[in-house]
Amino acid sequence: MSEKPKALAVLQGRCPQCREGKLFKHSAYNLGNFTKVNEECSECHVRFEREPRFFDGAMYISYALSVGLFLVSAFIIYWAFNPTSENVYLIAIISEVFLLYPLMYRYSRIFYLYAFGGLKFRGELERKENN
Repeated sequence: MSEKPKALAVLQGRCPQCREGKLFKHSAYNLGNFTKVNEECSECHVRFEREPRFFDGAMYISYALSVGLFLVSAFIIYWAFNPTSENVYLIAIISEVFLLYPLMYRYSRIFYLYAFGGLKFRGELERKENN
């Protein structure tokens, strides 16, 4: 199997160390279970939660993603529909929150794990040597 590019591994929610194992147990829109993270990678067996409450820091990334999304939406509405009422902005932002919350939740955790998890990609050759 060839090496998976880092960007593709992030988009697919894969392990930062082997880029194969899934970070989440269920799909993003399985609304009862979308928050459930695997304890360890099914391929390389590294623990995803580096310490207790490790993913609490992901809320800052989630906040930044949300603010960015809302600002972009507000500018698009302003440029496309100016003048418009405040209700249009509110409806758009509230709709985005409901529709994109599962994805924002997941990607904030994925970005946080890749940035602060301390896990480095081992590559295919090193993986084979350790097995």
